[in-house]
Amino acid sequence: MKAMLWILTLVEAAVAGGSPADSNYTQGINTTVSVVVNGFVKYQQMIGGGCSGAFGVACDQFGRYGLSPANQDIVTETLFSENIGGLSVLRNDIGSNGSSTDGSIFSILGTCPSTPDGPFDYTWDGNDTCQVQLSKTALKYNPDLFIYADAWSAPGCMKNVGTDDDGGLICGVRGSYGNDNEGSQSESSASSQCNNTDWRQAYADYLVQYVKYYQQEGVNISMLGAYNEPDFNPVTYASMESDGYQAKDFLEVLYPTAKAAFPDIKVSCCDATGARQERNILYELSQAGGENLFDVATWHNYQSNPERPFNTAGQPNIMTEWADGTGSWNAYWDVTGQLAEGFQWALYMHNAFVNSDTSGYTHWWCSQQTTGDNALVRLQNDEYFVAARLWAFAGYFRFARPGSIRVDAQSSVENVYVSAFVNTNGSVAMPVVNAAHFAYDMTVNLSGTNATTAKAYLTDNEHNVTMVETYPVRGGSFSANVEPRAMKTFFLQ
Repeated sequence: MKAMLWILTLVEAAVAGGSPADSNYTQGINTTVSVVVNGFVKYQQMIGGGCSGAFGVACDQFGRYGLSPANQDIVTETLFSENIGGLSVLRNDIGSNGSSTDGSIFSILGTCPSTPDGPFDYTWDGNDTCQVQLSKTALKYNPDLFIYADAWSAPGCMKNVGTDDDGGLICGVRGSYGNDNEGSQSESSASSQCNNTDWRQAYADYLVQYVKYYQQEGVNISMLGAYNEPDFNPVTYASMESDGYQAKDFLEVLYPTAKAAFPDIKVSCCDATGARQERNILYELSQAGGENLFDVATWHNYQSNPERPFNTAGQPNIMTEWADGTGSWNAYWDVTGQLAEGFQWALYMHNAFVNSDTSGYTHWWCSQQTTGDNALVRLQNDEYFVAARLWAFAGYFRFARPGSIRVDAQSSVENVYVSAFVNTNGSVAMPVVNAAHFAYDMTVNLSGTNATTAKAYLTDNEHNVTMVETYPVRGGSFSANVEPRAMKTFFLQ
């Protein structure tokens, strides 16, 4: 009870703006901010925000624990509708285990052949541990959904450790045979089970076959990935290691194979555990001559934050997985200051978009039956609860739609974070995050846009992307108030 009272007190304080009771709080403080948006200075094209149903968690959303069909639809609509959560990216898990166990996805290759020459007896159940259902239902609410099919590991027979977990290397890359393993991350490569066979083409064909099965279901895969956190060996679940040199050895096989089957599909590299770790892999990949063997740099935000643009040859980058993962369910916007709160996620995304030209940002799970905070929506049998993290995503992606271009936006004060995006139809999204504990009076000067009105959508402890006011834009300028500890997105038309 004391803990509950403490939380309620925090909520009340946050609703009040988080400011001290002292009415002179802002005395001597400049509470005005000038924002300049220049639509002529352009940066990255946006892909969108997203989430995943990996490790079988998609089945939670489709009735495993009693969520009714009506609420299954509501949860999916809440996540993926342009008018609610605004998500447009779904990351699916390509299974690698022939016999599904708790927390794994069925592999389309139930039994491995003894050699990479096959035969390969692929099987497809049309369900893919509920990921097909999640994909189709999400497409109903967002027909332009960007689906990323990503593998945590190759099937065990294709790796030097002989199992899909416990890290290891794909047979055929440098270091996989045990006699040339200098620089290899896998300790088990010294006792390689590859027997000097090369499984790279077999693994590439395996990944492409997965895409074909989805196409058979009427679902187009937008991007294909062969790795998940290759700089990390969790031992207990599907994983496969790689540095940038080894990634080059495999991508030189996967890239032409994927493009031959699906010319428009994008190939990713390499879902490292952090931005710094991804930069290391990309550097090594470039050193090995593989800088053009991928289309999108993909990374996670667990071990390091983005601080500068990625070292690609012009390819975009997407943050494809992150969640707190250590705490209990946190639905708040700004109460405790913990990293799982919506306000913090608004800042994480701003920093990625502005500091590293990131084109998309993906939460770990979409929804889950849980008491933790790994999902945007917590399920409890036939009930669902939405985290304010989703409203942070919506503050960006309901308005900066896929295909929009980030343009230059500058704030005159350090605790007001501003970004701006021009949509393909000419409308402009301008998310503003006020990190101060007091309101700012903001003046915005625009160039490169013909907007005449600015609608303001507020997200704080009392509002979830709520339209609160419309401002006239005259002579390329307008003025507005920005609430404390809030995200206010201005949609200009």
